Amino acid sequence: MGWLSRTFRSGDDTSASAPAAPREHPESAAGQSGPPVALAPHPVPDGPAASARARAGAGAAPTPDPVPAPAPDRSSTAAGRYGPLVSVTHFDTAPPELEWQLPLNGELYRLMPGSDRPDYSLFVLERPVHFYPGDGFDVGRVEPEQRVEDRKGRPMVRVHAMLLCARFVGQQLHPGMKDLAVNLAYVIDNSLARDAEVDFGKIEFAAVGFLSEGHSTRPGDAATRHTATDASDDRGVGAVLDEVGAVLRQGIEAQRGTSVQRLTAALTLDADHRLTGLSGNADGQAPVPTPDTFTRLADVLARLGHQGGTGGPGVAAFTVRVEGDTVSHEVTATR
Repeated sequence: MGWLSRTFRSGDDTSASAPAAPREHPESAAGQSGPPVALAPHPVPDGPAASARARAGAGAAPTPDPVPAPAPDRSSTAAGRYGPLVSVTHFDTAPPELEWQLPLNGELYRLMPGSDRPDYSLFVLERPVHFYPGDGFDVGRVEPEQRVEDRKGRPMVRVHAMLLCARFVGQQLHPGMKDLAVNLAYVIDNSLARDAEVDFGKIEFAAVGFLSEGHSTRPGDAATRHTATDASDDRGVGAVLDEVGAVLRQGIEAQRGTSVQRLTAALTLDADHRLTGLSGNADGQAPVPTPDTFTRLADVLARLGHQGGTGGPGVAAFTVRVEGDTVSHEVTATR
């Protein structure tokens, strides 16, 4: 695994060394609260390490440059300032607010051993992510500048880095990887970046996701780049409407706690592009998302005001359809 072979020792010693092969046991890293996430299809045995991980809280994260940056590993075909470029493109298990921030692009900064396995990786995010701290979380563990609020005044935590590891025994991060299952944890203490090994008290379990080499396009980026000079081309509007379908699906899945394979939803908007009506069918049931989904939908729909052409500010009603991984739309009324 020379692709990411740096290990942090002490002081300025950042010489490269080859990491040991992962142990063949199912213990999860990612210092989660509650039952540990297994790296294999059976639970983690009780023990001091498992108990320490279970006590970890939720919280903040290191700055993108917490220690002097080592030279990038140029043997990778997709290397950034710190190391290989990677992206979390989707989740198996994650809170809704993390789903909305996909993809999570970043770089693998360094390899870190833990008490249960030697192959944790520090993942420095290209953009910070935000999450709602769970019940019982001690916000005092988070630096003041990382304590923020959402639009409704609810407390959130801003995170600049995560810790990750391969979810299943026998798997490792590797060049060219695509949708590798990984456990992800928020880094809640900046000093972790300088530690010789993982301190599970400095992280909080976040999600189970899928990691690929390289960066992924953020949903809506194409719509953001679309300008009024492209008035004859309404693809920017189409990107916004397709994102509405994706966000709505995620919100319904979060509300139900299960996946949605087929969704047809009719939406109506007022003159300011605010949602005024929602109806349809999601796998045979009404398309009811979580309350927070409407805040996210409002943010996406607001971008219609920046789109040019006849399909932009004039959209009064449209239908979105989701079939498996395909999202489509149809404008049914204009203003």
